[in-house]
Amino acid sequence: MAVVEYTEGEISTIQINRPEKHNALDRQTLLSLQEKISLADSNKACKAVVISGAGGKAFSAGADLNYLLSAESSTEAEEIFDLFYRVTNGIWSSEKLFVAAISGYCMGGGNELAMACDFRIASPDSVFSQPEVKFGIPPGGGATYRLEKIIGLQKAKDMILTARAVNADEALRIGLIDRISHDAISESKNFCKSVVQNAPGIFYAKRSINGGIKLDSSSERSNFVKALLSEEAKSKISGFVKPHDNK
Repeated sequence: MAVVEYTEGEISTIQINRPEKHNALDRQTLLSLQEKISLADSNKACKAVVISGAGGKAFSAGADLNYLLSAESSTEAEEIFDLFYRVTNGIWSSEKLFVAAISGYCMGGGNELAMACDFRIASPDSVFSQPEVKFGIPPGGGATYRLEKIIGLQKAKDMILTARAVNADEALRIGLIDRISHDAISESKNFCKSVVQNAPGIFYAKRSINGGIKLDSSSERSNFVKALLSEEAKSKISGFVKPHDNK
């Protein structure tokens, strides 16, 4: 079964399909996401895309930690960062409307994937966090420069530096998500149908808005690569991975 399911249409859907791993993002999943985002972007009939995670327990728990541990050189660490950047930038720079339909865990790289979307609709049980500092690394999927644009500098620092979890109610209050729904996928599809009635104006408007926001990933990239290769980070990540792999 494909790690990312894609359904084409005026409202296309992309679903991360690794429920046994809480839809964690490894190299294969990121490559498949990049491919499906490109397919939707190039499809003239497609006006909007809903991204979700299979299983209902997680939109995505973030980067697969074994994937992070696989980096043994600066080149390999840079490749991990750059692949994730291509995925999120593919969403950000697309003229299509992207909506993240979130249920359960939306953490680390999963939260960063959702942040690249234009809107986020979440179930009441959703949980959001940027836990990377617990593993001795900074976020590497855009949180250090995109989260501030969404919720403000101090709230972004709070989430990133404390690594604390935010529930759906708080996420709505601070502007991290746009709506709460018991059926986030259906709500996201209906929302897309209402918004795309304003096509093609929305395509020009999205390009104008996102094109006017200057996002610089260079500092995040250099710090992520340096930290990921440190002995402290490898020890902390390994210490978390090994007990969980043995379950």
